[in-house]
Formats: sequence, C-alpha cells, structure tokens
Amino acid sequence: MERKACRSLCKGIWIGGAVTVAALLLKKEWRSKLIEEASEFKHQSAEVITFIRENREDIFNQVKMTTSEVSNVVQGISDDIKQLTSTVKHLKDSSEELVKVTKEAAKEVRDLKNIEIDE
Repeated sequence: MERKACRSLCKGIWIGGAVTVAALLLKKEWRSKLIEEASEFKHQSAEVITFIRENREDIFNQVKMTTSEVSNVVQGISDDIKQLTSTVKHLKDSSEELVKVTKEAAKEVRDLKNIEIDE
C-alpha cells in the first residue's frame, strides 16, 4: 500500500513537472525569460569557477588560518573552563571548611555558656 502511494506521488511529481515545463516553453515571454536567466546563471557560474581557480591558494590559506584561529579560541575556552573548574573546587573546599569551623565555634560557644551557667 505504502509503495503504491509512493509510486502515485512520483508519477504526480513527474506529470506536474512536465506540465510546468510545457507551460514555460509554450509562452514565448516565459521561454525568453527562462533562457535569459539560464544564460545569466551559466555566466555567473563561469565567473565563480574562474575566481576559485585564480585564488585557490589564497582561499585555502584563508581557510587554514581561520581554522587555526578557531582552534586557538577553542583551546582558550578549554583553558578557561579548566581554570573555572579549579576555582569552583577551591571555593567548594573553602566553603566546607568554613562551615566546619563555624560549627566548631558555635559548639565551643555553647559549651562555654553551659560552663558559665553551671558555675
């Protein structure tokens, strides 16, 4: 069933394409415009190919340089992330130590209050 639907769709696309091409070719104004645009496309494609041939080395060098710059930026970001990770770990350790010292100090204060009350 699914295969039959696909075949029907493909036939519809081919028929639609054929009708469109026929319509383009039948009307002189559209045909002229199509030929003009195709000619312009061919001309511009030739210019692009010529440009690439003449500047191939420069293009490759630019791509290499850009790739190198991107690599350096990524390396810098990686180094920054490592530094941030180290700083966060240090802050975590310092915070845990601060909590521990604060709890010990609070316990000592309570003990001192208990001693004063007993006396």
